[in-house]
Amino acid sequence: MSGSDPGLSTKVARGVAWAGAAQAVIAIADLLSQMIVVALWVSADDLGIAFAAIPLYAALDAAADLGVTSALIQHDDLTPERVSTVFWFNVMVSGALFLVLLGVGPLYGMWQHHAVIGWLLVAYGAKLVLQNVYAIPFALLRKELRFDAVAKARIVAHLSESISRVVFAAMGYTIWCFTLAALVRATVFGIVIQLRHPWLPKFVFRPREVRSHIKFGLRSAGSQVLYQLYTSVDAPIVAHFFGDVANGIYSLADYLILEPVKTIANVVIDVAFPTFARIRDDRKALAAQLIQFTRLNLIAILPFVVLILLVVPEFLRLCYSGGKWTPDQLEICGQAARILCVMGLFRSLGYLGPPLLDGVGKPQLTLRYMMIATIAVPGSFALGAQLLGARLGLLSVPVAWAVGYPIAFAVLAYLVTKTIDLPIRAYLRGTWGIVGCCAVGLGAGFGVSLALPHAGDAVRLVAIGGASLVVTAALLASWQKITPRSIRASLG
Repeated sequence: MSGSDPGLSTKVARGVAWAGAAQAVIAIADLLSQMIVVALWVSADDLGIAFAAIPLYAALDAAADLGVTSALIQHDDLTPERVSTVFWFNVMVSGALFLVLLGVGPLYGMWQHHAVIGWLLVAYGAKLVLQNVYAIPFALLRKELRFDAVAKARIVAHLSESISRVVFAAMGYTIWCFTLAALVRATVFGIVIQLRHPWLPKFVFRPREVRSHIKFGLRSAGSQVLYQLYTSVDAPIVAHFFGDVANGIYSLADYLILEPVKTIANVVIDVAFPTFARIRDDRKALAAQLIQFTRLNLIAILPFVVLILLVVPEFLRLCYSGGKWTPDQLEICGQAARILCVMGLFRSLGYLGPPLLDGVGKPQLTLRYMMIATIAVPGSFALGAQLLGARLGLLSVPVAWAVGYPIAFAVLAYLVTKTIDLPIRAYLRGTWGIVGCCAVGLGAGFGVSLALPHAGDAVRLVAIGGASLVVTAALLASWQKITPRSIRASLG
């Protein structure tokens, strides 16, 4: 299908706007709930124990699906029997993975010296089976480009997760609250998706009809598993080299920066992959669409990263002092968060490469990139901890992020550029303005910070953050023509 199809353009524009709205709601709700539970109930030690398991969940999600539902989006030759076969295939894979976790989970808990870590993995295995309720209708919604329905479902599910996280922590489940909340999110998401796109499988299983889907899915899923692993092993490495408390401190910094960035970007990826798949034969349209999606990611992510970079020490002291966290722990957490902010720009750009390569039918290129990243990024973590750990402690791992990921990003940029003949000048011309707006906003906030060296934390947070956001928003409106009115018009 040509990228000039006006119907497609309208759907994508509306999907982009809905994605932006959903991103804001999800990121704010997640941050607030995390802030409440950690400030009031969860200690650094408890957080470190929980996050010995939690980073592995995303890799388990990818392994449970094996990318076959993504193949439904990429392929056009669907029949009810073929879709039902994909469903039953996923049920078998997720069920087998749950059984594996029943055996491996307790062993992993023993290796980490906390049995509860293994049972967290087992509990999440139940979520892998549960997600079959929504996997197929969710894929069909994305294939139909019904991005508004997807965004609304995500908002409801994530709000449910945020609320339940607070409830479970208040009930005393400090280590379990994150995992139990994820189960609530999956349940609510399944209900909402089934309401938006009711679907029940047929009792048929024809593996020959989905052989091509499985072949595509295995390559795509392999990439996803590798991606989730190389972005998740930082916490286990911190725990291994520096202990549970250090892992809790690092995990809080990670949760303030990289997790919100991932949450924001995931909504855009849901829009990006089916859109790229729809226009996969039109290289000019692919380049234009990549620029549009990059602008959206930059608009959604960079102001947030700049804000955290400017005010994270004040934010941590205001929100977490007086609870279970000491001033020294908060200071180290702030330093780690600021280093991780460097990754915000690279991650906002890098998230779009894999869905583009998969969308044009080149999952082998995504897999190649992921294999390189899986060597470069975790390798930098281990080397950083070994070589810099004695001097920097847990900060050696955030520093390693800033060294290892740009290497992987360079490989991804090369593959994308060559695959769609991306005109670099057009790409930079279409995206540098967003970076410029945020850079000026960063400068404005830094100037206010220098002008108020002795003000209280609350005053500094409001003044510095407010100056940065106001200047950034003004430039986006006047220079990039991005205003609340334009956003409302896109939402339709």
